[in-house]
Formats: sequence, structure tokens, C-alpha cells
Amino acid sequence: MRLKLLAIIGLLFVGGIAVFMTLGGLPSGAAAATTFLTSTAAVADVTDDVAATGAIASATSWALVFGAAPGSTAASQTGSPATWLVGEVKVKVGDRVTKGAVLATATNATLRAAVTTAANGVSTATIQLATAQDARDAATTTANIRRTRIDLLNARDGLAQAKANLADLKAQLARSSLVAPADGIVTAVNVTTGAEAPTADAIDLAAATFQVTANVVESDVATLQIGQAATVTVAAIDADLTGTVTAIAPVAEDSSSGGVVSYAATVALNAPPAALRPGMTADVTITTASASGVLAVPAAAIRGTSGNYNVLVLAAAAGAPESRPVDVGLMTSSLVEIKSGLNAGDVVVTGTSSQQRAGTTNANQGGGTFVVPGGGGGGFRGPGN
Repeated sequence: MRLKLLAIIGLLFVGGIAVFMTLGGLPSGAAAATTFLTSTAAVADVTDDVAATGAIASATSWALVFGAAPGSTAASQTGSPATWLVGEVKVKVGDRVTKGAVLATATNATLRAAVTTAANGVSTATIQLATAQDARDAATTTANIRRTRIDLLNARDGLAQAKANLADLKAQLARSSLVAPADGIVTAVNVTTGAEAPTADAIDLAAATFQVTANVVESDVATLQIGQAATVTVAAIDADLTGTVTAIAPVAEDSSSGGVVSYAATVALNAPPAALRPGMTADVTITTASASGVLAVPAAAIRGTSGNYNVLVLAAAAGAPESRPVDVGLMTSSLVEIKSGLNAGDVVVTGTSSQQRAGTTNANQGGGTFVVPGGGGGGFRGPGN
């Protein structure tokens, strides 16, 4: 009987608490309050950018072959007649060289003999041309005039061909030394002193200028333009570099990986450090739009749609924020340029959060936050909070 009595008393007590709270028995400070998260309109630089990842590569490479002009790629080239005998190799893989430096030398006896033969051929063709000219001048009949004219034209062609052949052989002979066409890094040495040189690459050289080719997703590629500035971070050497977009691929890369369509964008690097090496991973950020020294607010403060944007402005003494129309400029995911409608120092609402308050919250208490009294009130959070 006593237990039943205690249970009834307990139920009455709980019910009384519920009625008490319904009638506002708890202090007003314990009610739920809405806190406005805010920021201050201020002058800043607003930039929009595209991020991608790529690999460092030399801007140009050359395949150096004895007797041939430097190639722009590492593709094999046709060498000179017979073989070249390597005289001296002055570099090794990894060496940095300057433009005009001699990297290796060689001789080619067969080529030298071919030059002498070609010179004799020019002399012979010159005599043949003179003979044909004399015959043409002496011709009197129609038949002889026609025949000697043909002989004269053939002699002229023969002399021109002989001179071109001699010039080509002399040019090859003049390339008995491999010379660096630009500042660069030796990437391959395929010759040895005293041995025959290969008809393909003897020495490969990579330019000391570098670039990054990164794949930009299709949703961003329309914002890219040649000449845009870029920043390049190379974590391997803890370097932050600058560069410029020099090429944008017109055709998409292979999208077999995850079905993502992307386009290759090439960024030429400015003043690369000596520690930079081809193949290093680089994070690329390309600036696609910018507005410097403009009034700006966080993107979270912007409300409405294009042509009808507004922000909520909160004055310290106000009980609730007021909506104010604004004219915007450059809009990014973090900041928005404000052309008109706000002044520097205006406090704008960027969001709200609810909190349970057990007592009175004073303005600027707790790192710059205040709660406006009343269930529909608000609060202020200083910049940076």
C-alpha cells in the first residue's frame, strides 16, 4: 500500500513540473536562441581559380647526333655517311651545361673524303655548264638550237645539284662537335671515347626551362585562357613557383579513368630553382579571374538570384537584421565583390546557429558573439569567428 502511494506522489510531481514549464516556469535565459554568424564587409582581393595536378617536365629536349642538326625531340635522326669515331666526351648524365658548350667531338674520314669528291663534282658541273653554253651560242639551225638549249638547262640543273650536295656534306662535317643548343641538363650519353658513335642519339639534352602539364576537368576548361597567371607548388622541394598558361589542349584526354573528361593545360614556369627535376609532382592553381582592392563579403552572405542579390545587414543596436539589395561583381566560392549597396565595415549575416542559453548573454561575450533577446532575435559574431 505504501509503495502504491509513493508511485502516485511521483507521478503527480512529474506532472507538476510539466505544467510549470508550460506556464513559463523556467527563467527566460534558458530558452533556445538564434545566433547570427556574421562577417564584416572589407576591402580585399577577390580571385577565382582552377586547381589541378600535373608533373614537372622540361619545356624542350634535343637529340644530338654527330653530323646532324639538333632535333627538337628525342626521336632518332639520320647520321652522316659511314661512321663517326668519337674523340672526346666532355659530359655525363646530370651535368648542367650552357648554350654553346661542346659536349663531345668525333671524326669521320669517309665524310671528309665525300666532301672532296663533292667539290670535284662542282668543278666538273661548272665546266659542263660552260661547254653547254658555248654549244648553245654556236647553234644556228632550229634542231641544234633546241638540242643545245636542253643540254644547257640540264647542265644548269647539274651544277645546282652538285653545289647543294657539297653544301650538305660540308654542313655535316662542320657538326663533328656536339654543341648545346641552349642551357640544359644532360639526360643521356650514348657515346664512349674511341668507339664508333651510334647513328641515332649520341647525347640527349633537356632544356633548363620547365613546364607543368595538368589535366583540367571539362567544367573548368572554359574559364582558361592563354597568358593566365598560375601558382605551382612542388612539395618534393618545398617550393612555391609562378608560371603562365602557354597551351590548352583542344581535344579531351582519355576519360577511361572514372569517366572524368579533362583537358591538358600547360603552364610554363618562371625562374625554376636548381633543385627542380622532371617528373616531380606539382599542384597547379590557375587564376581565371581577379578583382584587386575591392569591397568584398563572404559568398555565404549573398542571397537571391542573378540580378536580384541582397544581404542581411546587422547593426549592433538592432534587434533583427535588415535586407539590403547589392550590386555584385566577381563571384567566387569564398568571396564576392560588392560594387554598390554596402560600405566598408558593414556587418553582414553569413548564417545562423541555435544554442541553449541558461542565463543572460551579454554583447561581445565569448569572442565577439552576442544574442539579441527574444525568441526571434539574433546575435553578432565578429569577423574571423
